[in-house]
Amino acid sequence: MRRGILIVLLFLGMTSFAWGAEKKVVRLWHTETEPQTIAAFQSIIDEYEKTHPDVTIKQEGLAWGDLEAKLTAALAAGAPPEVSHGQAITCSSFAQKGLLRDQEDIANSVGKDNIFEACRNLCRFDGKYYGVTHSPNVSLLIYRKDIFKKKGLKPPKTWDEFIKVAEAMMEKDSKGRVTRYGLSLPGVPLFVNILFGELTNANGGRLFDPKTGRPTFTEKPVIEVLDFYKKLTEKVLPPGWLGHGYLDTFTNLATGKAAMVYSGYGRSSGYIERYAPKGQGTPEYFGVMVKPHGPSGKQTAAQIDAEPWMIFKNSKYPEEAADFIKFFFTEGPYIRYLHSVPVHLLPTLKSVRNSPAYQDNAMYRRWTEWVEMDYYYFERDLAKPTLVVKWEDLQLPFMLEIFGSNILVDMVTDAVRGMPSAQAAAKAQARAEELITKLGYKRW
Repeated sequence: MRRGILIVLLFLGMTSFAWGAEKKVVRLWHTETEPQTIAAFQSIIDEYEKTHPDVTIKQEGLAWGDLEAKLTAALAAGAPPEVSHGQAITCSSFAQKGLLRDQEDIANSVGKDNIFEACRNLCRFDGKYYGVTHSPNVSLLIYRKDIFKKKGLKPPKTWDEFIKVAEAMMEKDSKGRVTRYGLSLPGVPLFVNILFGELTNANGGRLFDPKTGRPTFTEKPVIEVLDFYKKLTEKVLPPGWLGHGYLDTFTNLATGKAAMVYSGYGRSSGYIERYAPKGQGTPEYFGVMVKPHGPSGKQTAAQIDAEPWMIFKNSKYPEEAADFIKFFFTEGPYIRYLHSVPVHLLPTLKSVRNSPAYQDNAMYRRWTEWVEMDYYYFERDLAKPTLVVKWEDLQLPFMLEIFGSNILVDMVTDAVRGMPSAQAAAKAQARAEELITKLGYKRW
């Protein structure tokens, strides 16, 4: 009798899932909100769930500018998702706070030597991976190649030369009204933060002292960045550019309202093909060039957009999340994901870049010039994550809070609205020092 009961209990345990046991729900947040990428993600999820019937993956696509705030709120409520994208400074902050599951097993699964060098240190601490990026690319200087050639212009090497090129590419109607501005920039906080760090790097500057972590906003190279913003605003940017969103800049470029975009990305090739006048949405009309450097700088710089996957160790199903990410990086599903935005979503893995299946994409082949510009920056270590000027900046424990405070955004806003650059810098310096002190990270 007892043996019979044990057999029944064993049978019930083995079949409980089939009789309606609750599935393990893995919540996945990412920043790829275009419909075709959402669909690609869902196809990967569907494929995974076929062999893991006890797991449900629920994806949610979030705008870049919304992610960090939502993650912070979820953590404060004690309800983080299992897995999420996050900027390098986000991953750094959370890892240093002990919030993340390490990803050594994922790095070993894809092959540590198989990860592009530019991506390897985006979220590594004490010799361990706490994040492996879903895809890297860099911020591009995109320009109207046909207008540039018609005007007989040369690629600018310095910021002053860049402003002259932008002015030369502007157009006015018979009444003197500007019909094409020289440049388009996104004015939303995320992208102001991104570009400010990039420009500081290109001007040979820094944002924080490497030994003490003290902000260095009042140093000459940073003040010169503010002066550059002022000149761009006065001479080549459209009025109200601070209210322009990320995608607005792509539309401005594609429709001829602007001749260049400084914070462009491979994603904009799709907008160009969609919105440019018939016959003009091609690389023959829209090119990329090496970005100029500032008066105190010696070399170009760009921002690396390479958000690592983060797995929250106190979420409900972190191990199931890790297993799904390993599946995501297998060649078939991963290439399907990359091909959803083929000029923007570049492979983290060297093996995939060299894969014939990955290279067999018409859009990728059309815009190869743009992709090669990404690798120009990757291979020369000229691209850094948001707010990072030196790689060691990622070790600073307060970068995410500086990012979320909008101190740098307010500094730029103050300067372009008329405040002297030195005064705007001093105001931001005082605010940043106060914030770091309140957080308990003051070391000077």
